[in-house]
Amino acid sequence: MLESSPSAGEVQSALQQLFPSGQVQVAHEERARERRADYEAWVQLGKRRLNLLVEYKDMGSAARLKEAVELLRGRQLGDPSELWVLAAPFLSPPRQSLLRERGVPFFDLAGNAWISHAAILIDRRGFANPFLEQRRSRGPFSDKASLVLRSLISSGPGRGVRGIAEEVGLSPGYVSKIVQELERRGYVARQEDGLALRHGQELLQDWVRAYRKRSVKTMSYFVSATSAKAVMDMMAQSLHLAPDEYALTTQAGASLIVPYADFDSVDVYVHQAEVAEALARDLDAREVQRGANLRISLPYYRVSAFFDRQEAAGLSVVSDLQLYLDLYDYPLRGREQAEQLFERRLGPKLAAAERG
Repeated sequence: MLESSPSAGEVQSALQQLFPSGQVQVAHEERARERRADYEAWVQLGKRRLNLLVEYKDMGSAARLKEAVELLRGRQLGDPSELWVLAAPFLSPPRQSLLRERGVPFFDLAGNAWISHAAILIDRRGFANPFLEQRRSRGPFSDKASLVLRSLISSGPGRGVRGIAEEVGLSPGYVSKIVQELERRGYVARQEDGLALRHGQELLQDWVRAYRKRSVKTMSYFVSATSAKAVMDMMAQSLHLAPDEYALTTQAGASLIVPYADFDSVDVYVHQAEVAEALARDLDAREVQRGANLRISLPYYRVSAFFDRQEAAGLSVVSDLQLYLDLYDYPLRGREQAEQLFERRLGPKLAAAERG
């Protein structure tokens, strides 16, 4: 299926760069329909004629890349005499590596390519993305928009747009637009009984990648306590904040949900700076530049970071999903802790959200 596809002339120009000494012809899908390719290309190399069946995909997500790999590998295995090639606007270095590993020939309109067939080997790397994606106003990983995914993960499939909108406090029109974007990226499917999640693991890959760009305002404190765990015990005993005004995250939060790694500081999200001041007063904490055992932050996700908040040992903790996002790139054994969280809690939730 074509997705915002280039013209046959643009595909021919891209292939001509790969075969500068050959003669290239490209037919659009009208001439290639019988073979189910988006384009059919012929490259004359001296006396030899190379035939390429080109499938064009706009790789807006890891889910779409996975689907494309499965599609082309299946078609190639179906008839080894045919050479199926994946084309895209741009493929990042990690995606290029994945395609090489899976044995899927490819080229992008930026100039990157890998085509290995018989006596032909083309391997072009290092071309930058000339189509840098503009920030989408309805990006599914923005603060309010992410509530749609969070709802699907926490409550599972079987609800429509209005049911999700009611749960997360957004308008049905806004939720409908987010759902359309998620469908385009391959992460949501409409079923008879409502919406269901798709490609949960690939979704997390894209979400982590988007979340890395976040900026967080953090205040560092020292509490007179023998350990980070002792700081948490003090919070449970003396904290006067309402549970929905704060939430523990990273290793401190994970220690109450899926204990795995040691930690020496407590990370806390708060809704407002005034809450941070109240929390610090409650614990008789003093602000420091170094040696902090308490870090209080206004989260990047000012709204959705507190969605599906949970309570453990008398303390408020962010959701499993938010814990995973915060832990994944956390420097002190965060990736290991995130993997434990995924294996024991988040993975099964994603699997349940995909069933329907």
